[in-house]
Amino acid sequence: MVISLRSLPPIAHPRFDAWLAELPADQRGIISNAANALGPLLESAPYLFELAQTNAGWLAEAFADTADGAFADIIAAVETTGREAADENALSPVLRIAKGRTALLAAAAETGGVWTTAQATAALSDLADAALDAALDFLMRQASAKGLLAIQPEQATAAQSGLAIFALGKHGGQELNYSSDIDIVAFYDPEKGVLANPAEATKVYSRMIQKLVGLMEERRGHGYVFRTDLRLRPDPGSTPVAISFDAAMAYYESRGQNWERAAWIKARACAGDKQVGEAFLKELAPYVWRKHLDFATIADIQAMKRQINIAKNVGDIRVEGHNVKLGRGGIREIEFFTQTQQLIAGGRDKALRVKPTAHALAALADANWITPKASTELTQTYWYLRAVENRLQMLRDEQTHVMPATADEVAVIGRLMGEPDLIAFENTYRAALERVVGYYSELFTEGETLGSGEGNLVFTGSDDDPGTLETLTAMGFADPHKAIETVRKWHYGSYPATRASAARAHLTELLPALLVTLGNAGNADEALARFDNFLSRLPTGVQLFALLRSHPHLRTLLVQLLASAPRMAEAVIHRAHVMDGLIDPAFANDVTHRDVLVAKVDAFLAEARSYEEIIDRARIIGQEQKFLIAAGLLSGTVSASGAGEQFTALAETLLNRLFGSVRTEFERRHGAMPGGRVALLAFGKMASREMTVTSDLDFILLYDAPDGESIGDKPLSTNHYYTRLTQRLVTAITAPTAEGVLYEADMRLRPSGNAGPLATALAGFRAYHRDNAWTWEHLALSRARVIAADGDFGFQVDAAVGQVMAQPRDAATTIADVVAMRALMAKERPARHPFDLKLAKGGLVDLEFIAQSAQLVAGATVGLPQALTVQVLARLGQTGLVPQGMRLAEIHEVYSTVLQVMSSALVSPFKEEAWTKAFKELLAGLTHYPDFGRLELDLATMRAEVQEAAGAWYEKAKGL
Repeated sequence: MVISLRSLPPIAHPRFDAWLAELPADQRGIISNAANALGPLLESAPYLFELAQTNAGWLAEAFADTADGAFADIIAAVETTGREAADENALSPVLRIAKGRTALLAAAAETGGVWTTAQATAALSDLADAALDAALDFLMRQASAKGLLAIQPEQATAAQSGLAIFALGKHGGQELNYSSDIDIVAFYDPEKGVLANPAEATKVYSRMIQKLVGLMEERRGHGYVFRTDLRLRPDPGSTPVAISFDAAMAYYESRGQNWERAAWIKARACAGDKQVGEAFLKELAPYVWRKHLDFATIADIQAMKRQINIAKNVGDIRVEGHNVKLGRGGIREIEFFTQTQQLIAGGRDKALRVKPTAHALAALADANWITPKASTELTQTYWYLRAVENRLQMLRDEQTHVMPATADEVAVIGRLMGEPDLIAFENTYRAALERVVGYYSELFTEGETLGSGEGNLVFTGSDDDPGTLETLTAMGFADPHKAIETVRKWHYGSYPATRASAARAHLTELLPALLVTLGNAGNADEALARFDNFLSRLPTGVQLFALLRSHPHLRTLLVQLLASAPRMAEAVIHRAHVMDGLIDPAFANDVTHRDVLVAKVDAFLAEARSYEEIIDRARIIGQEQKFLIAAGLLSGTVSASGAGEQFTALAETLLNRLFGSVRTEFERRHGAMPGGRVALLAFGKMASREMTVTSDLDFILLYDAPDGESIGDKPLSTNHYYTRLTQRLVTAITAPTAEGVLYEADMRLRPSGNAGPLATALAGFRAYHRDNAWTWEHLALSRARVIAADGDFGFQVDAAVGQVMAQPRDAATTIADVVAMRALMAKERPARHPFDLKLAKGGLVDLEFIAQSAQLVAGATVGLPQALTVQVLARLGQTGLVPQGMRLAEIHEVYSTVLQVMSSALVSPFKEEAWTKAFKELLAGLTHYPDFGRLELDLATMRAEVQEAAGAWYEKAKGL
C-alpha cells in the first residue's frame, strides 16, 4: 500500500521539476506519482523543499508505505536510539532527523488529505513525547554511569526516573501546531529513591532538564527538535527548572493564580516517570477543578483576549494580516470559549475534564452547557483554522499566526487548503471567523469596554495618535505626550510585571479605567509617574492587573496609597496577593474582630505539611494580615487602638503557633524535659496590645524545671535545653526565608540584658528583680503580660511579677532614677523629626514614664496592675494624683493614632520628603482634624501640656 495524495490546485513548479529530474530513477518514479500534490506544496514552501532534498531517499521509501507506517518507523527509531545511544553525538542527529521527516510527512499527508489536521497535530505531539523520553533515557544512563543513581544500571530509564515531565498547552492536548514550542514542566518525587544522594535531588534533576532542553532546542547538524519553554513552572523567575512534587503542590495551593489553573487544564504526563506524573495530576485536580464558581477565573481568561470595541460582524475583515490565532474569530477565542466553561463547570462534572479542544466541545454539548450545533460548528471551524495555521507555519518553519500581507501570498495559503480561487478562500475564511465571533461574543456579554467615553485611547505604533492626545488632555494630563510614552513602554514589556503576554493583555483591559482613576487623582501626571515607578518595581502583574480591573474601588485605593502610603504600595509590590483580602465582603469584620483574625491564621497554618512549611506559611499570613489591618486603619475602618490590638493579636497568635511547632520539632531531637514548664512573658507594645505594623516582638522565655537532662536521642542539660529552645524560637521568628522575615525579636529585657542567658529560670527571675534590677527594668515590668504558658505556670509568673511591682520602694530615689533616665534618653536618642512623637519632649515616652512610675510608687492607689498606659493615665486623673490625667489619656490616643498611621503608611517616616501633601491630608483626616496645619499646632500644644504635667507629677511623686 502506498501513500496516495489528493492533488492540490496546480501551479508552475520549476524548482520541484528540476529536483525531480536529478533524482535516481527509482526515487523519481515513486515521488513523481505524487507530483500533483508535492509539486505545488514544495514549490510554495522553501522549508519543506529543503527537507525533501535532504531526505529524498527516505521520502521515496515513505511513499511506498502508508503515512501511519512511515511515522511508526520514525518513532521506533527515536525510541531505539534513546535506549541505546552511547553519547549525545549518537542521539542528537537521530532526534533532529526525526523531526524533519515528521514535519515533511505531516505536511504532505495533511495537505494531500491522507491525514486530518487532528492527526497531523497528534503526530507532532507524539514525536515530542518520544523525543523527550529518548533524551531522558539517555540522560538517566549517563547519570547512572556517573554514580548518581541508587538503582541498578538496567533500571536507569526515563520511566523509572522519579522525574515526571508534563506537557501543557497544545502539547498537553496533543494538538501541537506545525512550528510550535513545547511547554513542559518537570517535577520529581523524592520518595522514589532513585538518587544515590537524595539531598542533591533538585540539583541532579535540574541538570538533567537543562541538558534535555539543550538536546531538544539547540541548533546543530540537521537543525533542532523542538523549542522548549519551561516558564510555566511555579514562579519561574526564582525556582529551579525541576522541583519536588511537594514544593509544586505547596506553591499551587498557596500562591497559584487563575491563569495557571487554565494552563493545567490540558496538562498531561508526557514523558519520564508517568506513574508518578499521573499521581501528581490526581493530587492537583482540586486546585484546577474547583467545585465553586470563581468569577476571577472568567475575568482572567476574558481579559487575555477581549479586543477593544469587539464587533460581532466581521464580514468586512481584511484577511491580509489577520492573526488566525489571536485575531477576531481566531483559534484562541474557540479555546477560551471552551476552557472558560470547563473551568466553571469541571469542578462539579468530571466528564468535562478532557484535554483536546474538540473533545471538550463534545463534552460540553453532552452536559448541555452548549448546543450540539455549537459543538459541531466550533469543532469544524477549530480544525479549519488550525489547518490554515499549519500551512502558514510549514512554509518556512516560522512560529507565525499572521496571514500574509499581500493577496498573492494569501492565495498560496488558499491553494494549500485546496482552494484555487482567492475570493472563495477569503469568503470561507471570513465565514469561519464569523461563526466563532458569534458564539464567543454571546458568551462574554458583560465587562467594561476598553475604549474611553471621552475618545480614543490608542498606544500602538511610533507616532502619537491625535485623538488619544485629546482624550488624555480631557482626562487632566498636562503632558499627554509623556503619558503616551509611559503607557507605550508598558505595552513593550519594558518592566518585569508587563513582560508576560497575559500581563500585558490584562493591562490593556485595565488601562482605560486606570487612566480615568489617575486623572481623578488631583494631579494626573504625578499620579501616573508614581504608578509607573510602582510598576517598574512590581515583579509580576497578571494577578494585580486582574484585581484592579474587576474592582474600581481597589484602583482608587492603590492610587491613593501610592500618593499617601508608600509602605502599603511596597507591600503590594512584594506580595500582590495581599490585596485579595480587600475585596472580601468580610474584610471589615476580619480586621476588627480578634477571634476572626485568630481563626483565619489558625486555618492557614493548619494546612502546613512540614515544619519548614509552617515557617513559610506564618510569614505569608503574617504579611497579608499586617497589610489588611494597616489598610483598615488607613481607610478609617479600624481605630488606632483597634489596629494596635489586632497587630498584637496577630503577633501573639503567630508566636504561640510557632512556639508550639518549634517545641514539637525540638522535642523530636532532644526529647522533653521531665517536670519542665515554660512561659513567654511579653513586654512593651506587645504587652500593652499597642503594636504597629513595624513593631518588634519584646519577650523573654521563663522556665521552671529540676536540674537534670532531657529524655531524647540527644539529651541536653536543663539550662542548655531551654537556651537552645529559645534560640530555635527566635530563629523561627526572625530568620529570612523566601517569604521574608516575620518579626524582629528583642530579648534585651531578660535579666542582665544581652549579657544574660536567653532563657531564665523563674527562681532566677525573682532573685534578679528583687536584688539586682535597675529601675528602668521595673518600669518595663509594669505592663508585662504572659502570652503563653504551660498549665498554671502563667499564674506563677504573674504572681512573681506582682511581687516585684508590690515590693517597697523609696519614692524619691525611684523618681530621681526615672527623671535621670528620661534626661539620658533625650540626650542619646533625641527626636528625629517634629512628628517623632515617641521620643519628642512631651511625647509618648513621657506619657508612658508618668504611668509606669506611678505603678512603681503609687500602685496600690492606682489599683490597676499591669494596665495599659491610657488606663493608668485616666486613673491618675480620677484619683487626683495627676489632675490632668484624663486630658493626658486623650493626648495619648492622638499620639497613638499619629504613630500608627505613620508606621502603616510611610517607609521612612522621619525623612521630610516622605511627608507628601497627600499623606498630610490622610493623617489629618484620620486624627479628625480639618487640615494638617491645625493638627500640627495642636500637637505642639499637647507636647507642652505633657511636659508640664510630667514635671508636676514627678515633684508630687517624690513625696509619696
